[in-house]
Amino acid sequence: MNRKLGLGMTLGLVALGATIAGCSSDNKEGAATNSATENKPSTTAPTTTPTPAKRGDISVTMYDRGSVPASEGNYEDNRWTKWINQNGPANVKFVPILRSDSTKKLNVLFASGSAPDIINEYNTPFRGSLYDQKQLMPIDKILPSMPEYQKLLTQYPQLKKAGTKPDGKLYEIGKVKEATPAHILLIRTDWLKKLNLAMPTTTDEVLAVAKAFAEQDPDGNGKKDTYGMNISTYSEQAINEMFGESSSATLLAWDIKDGKVVRAWEKEQASLTFKKRLYDEGLVDKDYINDKDGAKAKQDFLNGRIGIYVKFSGGWFDFVMNDYTTLKKNVSGAEVAPLAYPKSPMGTFTGAIDNPIQMTTVVNANAKNPEAVGQYLDFMMKPENALKIINGEENTHWKKASNGCPQSVDPAKSKNEVGYALDYTMFFSSGVDKCSFVLSGFNPDVPEQKAGMDMYREIQKMYFDSKREYPGITLGDHMPVYPADLNLINTTILKEKGDIFVKGIISGSKYSPEQAIKDAQAAWDKADGKKLEEFMNKWYQENKANAFMAKDVQEIVKQQMEQVK
Repeated sequence: MNRKLGLGMTLGLVALGATIAGCSSDNKEGAATNSATENKPSTTAPTTTPTPAKRGDISVTMYDRGSVPASEGNYEDNRWTKWINQNGPANVKFVPILRSDSTKKLNVLFASGSAPDIINEYNTPFRGSLYDQKQLMPIDKILPSMPEYQKLLTQYPQLKKAGTKPDGKLYEIGKVKEATPAHILLIRTDWLKKLNLAMPTTTDEVLAVAKAFAEQDPDGNGKKDTYGMNISTYSEQAINEMFGESSSATLLAWDIKDGKVVRAWEKEQASLTFKKRLYDEGLVDKDYINDKDGAKAKQDFLNGRIGIYVKFSGGWFDFVMNDYTTLKKNVSGAEVAPLAYPKSPMGTFTGAIDNPIQMTTVVNANAKNPEAVGQYLDFMMKPENALKIINGEENTHWKKASNGCPQSVDPAKSKNEVGYALDYTMFFSSGVDKCSFVLSGFNPDVPEQKAGMDMYREIQKMYFDSKREYPGITLGDHMPVYPADLNLINTTILKEKGDIFVKGIISGSKYSPEQAIKDAQAAWDKADGKKLEEFMNKWYQENKANAFMAKDVQEIVKQQMEQVK
């Protein structure tokens, strides 16, 4: 604000000086010519006030998460929509869309010709379908109105890769986030010490340690009630990554061999074999299949029953301050440390990275005022505007901490008056602001927070090691979008493969991993999976030089690690 005030005062003085100079000159000239002109009518045009530029009218979607308190209004009308309309360059109508039903609602709006100008939507396949249907406007033409995004595209060219469609034009707007591990392996180091075990570095050693944790009573209660490891939806993905494949309930495992995209059958068999051993040898909860979201595994970990715990992405500060504190309270002497992804027969890999280049926003091809759309997006991308909405008012909702970053004055007040507003800025690149990084949330003067910071630095060293290979050819959000007919094939194959692999894990000696892979390959052939492979190869050959690939993830990690040195 001081810089803006100083600039305004400087411009004002310049203008005043020009006016004074003009008056002085006029007076001299008038003195010489006064007698000749005093009786002539004035021909000088009267001074007019410039007409202010007309504000454009635009409409914008935003997620309705049901979190606006009654005292604040609603998603269309609250303190932040008022602030945006009072201070921004356009008149904005906000169109709330239920988060749980967003793509269905947007399909209806597009079909009826009433879709808003700006569509904020995280669903990558849906945005891809809008492009296929020619419902989107290339944003190249409005970039001149978006200097903030132009700067970002220069700093992070990966955004341009991710937002460019097959016709070579830029259609999607995205944001840069801090690169964080998608999964973190944590190991009970107090159990290692008690059982005189070394930190495991290979998948075979992980199995051996997990077996000891399950069978040698590491908690000393005389009962066989501990697990070597947890396995559920997210932890199963982490195991897949140990073997270099990134399959999930929504993603098939692909590999690059001899310059071609192929199914990663060999890697899938290796990870399936590992999971089967965990199950057969009683090293995981036998009822893991019903623990879809990992909630049961988390409770087991907090109660001191799991030796190697796979933590899902996000919330490291929350883990340190709540989960780890709860474990220590429940189990005297409990200690954990991060475990690097172990070397497997398939190689040594990093874990998956939570997407640091997230595409969020597209523009309706029928937007009537593209310039106003660009001006609005630019206004909302400016850090001083986005961070005001994210953090609230200084001294009312936050104050500067010792590290220069915002610290909440009253968390309850901030949650009530600011917490619901984050989606208004969902395309803002928090990853260019160090105050948004994980480590900035900790106070090094508080011992437990200092320990959490140190542990996270260790995690970054392990999980961002550039000598390790990334599991998969790119992140799930940046995989190509299948057309409708191929998406049906993909969905069918994923369902059948998932059922076969579960059978392969829980059926004991009656059903081997080798047989499960053969059955999955037969299901692949029956469903015409070759069409998916042909599509993937066509995409790869045409886009490998320009698409967002695994190497781009590693480049962003390197870039951000330089920022926090």
